[in-house]
Amino acid sequence: MAEVTLKDVVKVYPNGFKAVHGANLEVKDKEFVVLLGPSGCGKTTTLRMIAGLEEITEGTITIGGKVVNDVEPKDRDIAMVFQNYALYPHMTVYENMAFGLKLRKIPKPEIDKRVKEAAKILGIENLLDRKPKQLSGGQRQRVAVGRAIVRDPKVFLFDEPLSNLDAKLRTQMRAELKRLHKNLQATIIYVTHDQVEAMTMADKIVIMKDGVIHQIGDPYSVYFEPVNKFVAGFIGTPSMNFISAKVSQEDGKLWIHKEGMKLLIPEKYYEKLKPYVGKDVIFGIRPENIYDKMFAVSPRDEFVAKGKVDVVEPLGSETLIHATISGDDIIAKVDPKTRAQAGDTIDLVFDMSMVHVFDIETEKNVLVGMHSSEEKVESK
Repeated sequence: MAEVTLKDVVKVYPNGFKAVHGANLEVKDKEFVVLLGPSGCGKTTTLRMIAGLEEITEGTITIGGKVVNDVEPKDRDIAMVFQNYALYPHMTVYENMAFGLKLRKIPKPEIDKRVKEAAKILGIENLLDRKPKQLSGGQRQRVAVGRAIVRDPKVFLFDEPLSNLDAKLRTQMRAELKRLHKNLQATIIYVTHDQVEAMTMADKIVIMKDGVIHQIGDPYSVYFEPVNKFVAGFIGTPSMNFISAKVSQEDGKLWIHKEGMKLLIPEKYYEKLKPYVGKDVIFGIRPENIYDKMFAVSPRDEFVAKGKVDVVEPLGSETLIHATISGDDIIAKVDPKTRAQAGDTIDLVFDMSMVHVFDIETEKNVLVGMHSSEEKVESK
C-alpha cells in the first residue's frame, strides 16, 4: 500500500519566510494527485518535503503507514522526476536508467530486465545506446520517467515534468502519463502550474496559493464548485468572468443588478442569496455560459445584457468575444458563426443556472455546492 498523508505540515525557511501553512492532505493508494497553483504557491516545496529533499518545520508526513519525517530520501521508496530531467550527460540512456539500481546493488540480470521492460513501456527501446544530447526533449522526458519506473517505488513524484516541452508534445505526453498511471497502478503526486494538465490527468486536484491549500477535489468539483474567487479564476480557460454588482429584490424576485445590467436569479439560489439583498457582491460566470443571443435557444429577456464588443477572436470551433458590460470586461465563448465585430453592441444571454456569487469581503463562493451539469441549459 502506498498512501501518502500530510498532517499539519509547515515549512518555514531560516529567513522567516513561511512557504507552507499547515498542509493537510491524504493521497490514496494508486491515486493520481496534482498539486496546482501559481509560481511561488508552495507546491514544489510540498513535493520536496514528501521526497525528503526539504526538512519540514512542523507536522507529520506518512508514506505507506510509516512516518518519514526523519527518514533519508533514498530510504523513502519514492522516485522523483524533475523539471530539467537531471540526466547524466556522459551516460547512455541505458546507464542513466540503470544507475540508481546499481547503487542499490541490484543484480545485473534484474537491472537489465527492469530497464528493458521500462524502455518497452515507454517506447524507447531503440534509444538505449544514445546519450542525452542526442535526444529530443520528449525523449529525454521519457528517459527520466523510465529511470523512475525501474526503481518500482511506492510513490512517483513529478515536478513540472512537461514545462520544457512545446505545446503539441505536452498534449501527447499528458496522454502518455495518464496511460502510464493506468498501466502501473501507481501512486503519483504531480506538481504543475498548468490547470489544463491538472484537469486532464488528475483523480484529485489540490489547489494552493501563498502556501495555503484552498480546495481539494476531483476536476469536476473544482471546476463547477470552486470554493472561492481565487479557485474560480484559476481554473478554466479563459478564466471566469467577474462583475461587480448588487443583489436586488423586486416583485418577490431576486436579480443581479448594476447600471445597464439586470439579470434574473433562479429560485433555487434564493435561500443562499436573500441575506445579500441590497449588498455588493462579485458576480461570476464562465465564458462558455454566455451566448450570442442570435444563437441561443429561446432566450428570455431577463437573462440578457448588452455588451460593447472590443475584440473578436475566431478559433475555428468557437469564437471568443471580449466585451464590456457596464464598465466590466468580460469574455464570452460563443458560436463560431457569430457576426459580432469590434465596436458592435450585442445582446449576450447569460446561463443563470450556472452563475456564482462571491462575498465581497471573504471572496467565498456563496453558491458552492449548488451546481449541476444537468441543469446547464436552464436559461438559454
